[in-house]
Amino acid sequence: MQRTIYVVDDVPTNVMLIETAFKGEQDIVIKKAYNGKEFLDAIESKGPPSLILLDLMMPIMDGFDVLKRLKEVREKNYFPIIVLSALTDKQFIIDALSLGADDYITKPFFVEELKARVFNMLKLKERDEILHKSMNIMESNLRESLQMLTYAQLEIIIRLGKAAEFRDDKTGKHIERIADYVNLVAEELGINSEHAMMMRYAAPMHDVGKIGIPDDILLKPVNLTDEERKIIKMHTVIGSKILSGTNLPLLEFAREIALSHHERWDGDGYPIGLKGTDIPLSGRIVAITDVFDAVTSDRIYKSAWPIEMALNYIKDQRGRQFDPEVVDAFFNVADNILQIKKSNADEPYEKPIIKQIIDGDVSIEELVDLWR
Repeated sequence: MQRTIYVVDDVPTNVMLIETAFKGEQDIVIKKAYNGKEFLDAIESKGPPSLILLDLMMPIMDGFDVLKRLKEVREKNYFPIIVLSALTDKQFIIDALSLGADDYITKPFFVEELKARVFNMLKLKERDEILHKSMNIMESNLRESLQMLTYAQLEIIIRLGKAAEFRDDKTGKHIERIADYVNLVAEELGINSEHAMMMRYAAPMHDVGKIGIPDDILLKPVNLTDEERKIIKMHTVIGSKILSGTNLPLLEFAREIALSHHERWDGDGYPIGLKGTDIPLSGRIVAITDVFDAVTSDRIYKSAWPIEMALNYIKDQRGRQFDPEVVDAFFNVADNILQIKKSNADEPYEKPIIKQIIDGDVSIEELVDLWR
């Protein structure tokens, strides 16, 4: 490996002496400059050297100014500086070291001592570079591991959301659209990108509590009784319990949404009856996006509403069921929401598999054959 040493000194005999000292070292290349400006111009075009031997007293630009100018350069790309100077006053030595010099040798110097110090500095620099590369590799591996862990958490969340939705939505596209809607509305409201992204990934868990609702109620094709309505409303509490007891911010967002997305702005929602801004913003956003997508989708117990009818309903419920500001944000991005609805539309509606089994339309054996 070739190493470049820059000698910055206005006395040609000093430069020649150093060139002679390193002449037999095949991996050392000596370059020279006779003042600070000449040196700085050279490294600006050719890049930094492996090490600098720097005189302090020079014309045009002295060594102290060079040390000051190199401070920022060396923060990005470190190289050692050994000061070679006839100045022996302790204050000059202190000043040079304070400005970033790594070593100080007074003139006249012993050639062998100079060479020994130079090679020691080069070894330290090379060890520092190896350590720096190792740290970069470790940091890169750690980032990759954390990224994989994050992706795994997101995948689990999405899959769990789909598991709940699968019972009455065969494709699971409802939760995919909800995630996109929530992201659009959150950004329109000016929520910072980190929180908007958290809401996007947490939103698919809003109905995870459906897992705890009996099939004969969840998939009932006719109107529910008052008692059955009380049971189905419990999916908010069940979802909250499923997602509670974690210190992961993403799952805490999901728990908040699961519990609050059926609360109403006027206080007539469930399960707690929160009102206005007492309802978490995440719940208020999911409330409107969930209603829009649910009413415009076919289910076993209802047919889809026309889009215009759904939009009119949301306008009518501004300040009643829904937060007025969230309604306004929703309509500001309505064109994009409708595009998502169109491009990620449900397949022609089929009775959910679970309902087909309950009704005897398909047997477990046929289902296993179908999924083999």
